[in-house]
Amino acid sequence: MTYRFVCDHCGKKFELETSIAKECPFCFWSSSVKREDELLSEKRGISSASRKPSSKEGFKFSFRNLKHLLRALLFLAALGAVGFLAYKAYKILTSSSPQSWKVFSIKPPRDNKQAEKAETDPLALLLPPEREMLSHEVTVPLDRAPDPGEQVILGRSVSFQTGWTEKLPSAVWTVEQYKKMIADQEAFYKMPFARSYKKKLEELFRAKYLAAADAFTKGDILVARNLWMESLGFPLYSTDLKKHRAVALTMLRPFINDTLSKVSATNQSVLDMGKKSKEQALSLEYQKLTGLITQKKWQEALTVIGQMISEVDQLRKNVAPQKAPSYPASFGAIDADLQRPLMDLMSPSPSSTADLQPLQQDLVEKKEVIETFTQAYLASATAVYQAALGLIREKKWQEAVQALGSIQGPQVLQQDAAGKIAILEKIEGRALDSSGKTS
Repeated sequence: MTYRFVCDHCGKKFELETSIAKECPFCFWSSSVKREDELLSEKRGISSASRKPSSKEGFKFSFRNLKHLLRALLFLAALGAVGFLAYKAYKILTSSSPQSWKVFSIKPPRDNKQAEKAETDPLALLLPPEREMLSHEVTVPLDRAPDPGEQVILGRSVSFQTGWTEKLPSAVWTVEQYKKMIADQEAFYKMPFARSYKKKLEELFRAKYLAAADAFTKGDILVARNLWMESLGFPLYSTDLKKHRAVALTMLRPFINDTLSKVSATNQSVLDMGKKSKEQALSLEYQKLTGLITQKKWQEALTVIGQMISEVDQLRKNVAPQKAPSYPASFGAIDADLQRPLMDLMSPSPSSTADLQPLQQDLVEKKEVIETFTQAYLASATAVYQAALGLIREKKWQEAVQALGSIQGPQVLQQDAAGKIAILEKIEGRALDSSGKTS
């Protein structure tokens, strides 16, 4: 046996062999599925119930609907009347003469000539001070005085300390210190030198070591180096070379080390003599430059600055030095164990150079300022400035901006150019906006 079902949701009918349907196979709703025979019985009950109300209630229902209908008709009639009146008013306005039409206009009359002038002439949109700024011309006298900012640069003095020093790594020994060192070593090793040997050591010390100290004090650096080297030519302690090295050179090691350090320092000093003289020459040239600036001798000052910048570049490169001058022939009398460290000291490392960066920066800034005082520079800058003014009069805004932007001095011209550029860029922006609107 099959049962017919109806879905209230989608309105579809379908049949099943079971008396209960879980869901509609078309819309898959479960709560809207009912058996067709049950639905028919429910409809019969509803229809019989609907016939029971009295005729009085039906009359009330029909009267209420009639009232709503009348209201809707009245609203539509009023709406049609308003539309009809609006249409008549529009016909009257459109058919009236131009004289009467002006009465209804709420837009103010437009001055076409003034509007066209503002669009074609951007200068008309500028404020009076801005127009005056564009037409203003600056003149720079040849003998102008430096402005405050330029005076700060020209009057600045940079001090620098040379990187070269004539100093020994340790103080020079005295005869008493030398004797005490020998005595301390004899006590430490418990091996005293013979009196005659100590006398020879003392004579060598006086003849070579102390003489080297005197030469260094007098500035004879190379002579001092050679004498200190010769002070290491000790007499043989024994005919047995191994015994000489094991005893004499071992016990004299404190003196040997100190003397080797002095030889190293003097080798360094000999190589740095040229660098020292160049740094001292720079100091003298800087003093000369200060005097030329005070006297306003600009061309001579530029010449000195050019030379100094080149010299500073060479010194800052700090090229590795060559070997120190060779030792004299007496070097052959030195023991082979001491010759090796002495030869290692012939190639000292590059010495420190003075910090020349502040000096170099000061020279570059002074050069930039001094150049603006020369006649050639001023003539060139004035020519560019005059050309820019001509471009402004011809209303070639972009070309005028480029010409004014190339002016780097004097400062009075540069400031005036910057002010004009700001106004010209403002004009260019408005011109672009205007062209964009009319395009």
